[in-house]
Amino acid sequence: MNKSKIIYIYLILNFFTSNLLSQNPVFSQNQNSRNRITTMTVHPGSSIMPSPSEGSESIKYKIIVEIDSAFYSLKADLIEKGKVIDEKAGYIVYKNKAFKGNEAVFEMIPDISKYNVMTLYTYLGGAITFNYLINGDSKKQIKYKKFIVAPQLKNTPIPLILCYIDDEQNNYEKLLNKYLKNDLVYITSYEELQEKILKYIEKCLFVYYNLDDK
Repeated sequence: MNKSKIIYIYLILNFFTSNLLSQNPVFSQNQNSRNRITTMTVHPGSSIMPSPSEGSESIKYKIIVEIDSAFYSLKADLIEKGKVIDEKAGYIVYKNKAFKGNEAVFEMIPDISKYNVMTLYTYLGGAITFNYLINGDSKKQIKYKKFIVAPQLKNTPIPLILCYIDDEQNNYEKLLNKYLKNDLVYITSYEELQEKILKYIEKCLFVYYNLDDK
């Protein structure tokens, strides 16, 4: 990981959540072969500790809470042509509560070194969670794009990363590149993301956070 590129994305949120750094994380585990999503959690000290391939990009998020309190969920959904395959299969990485003035840092590393599988490593609250996107076509390539964080609204997915299986002509990458600003996808709302991007991509893993009151 010494050669990993590190990008710091500072998020100043009107709504957010949790005392992430001081509390034990609560992770969900979901193994769904039909949806091709698998998640697991490994805590520090475990004898099994996978790590990203050298050269994988490390994306670090720093959160400063600016309201009295809110609940935050960090999630990933498998989406086909704009439709979540199974809402119950939504992969909840973390959910907790935060108070005004709390700061939190979490890190995501998409490892796309293998053509047939992308491993998304999430480091948060002293534990690691893994999520996989499977590609069954050797002629296609798994790619990802990072987002400029959209305005914070409660009960609305706020995009962080989109991992996708591009087609042979790289049309999905070309589509996403239309909305790039400084190598980040700029989308003003989840509705815009659905209308302009998600409904056109055959299969992707959409990583986002959501803010609500419970």
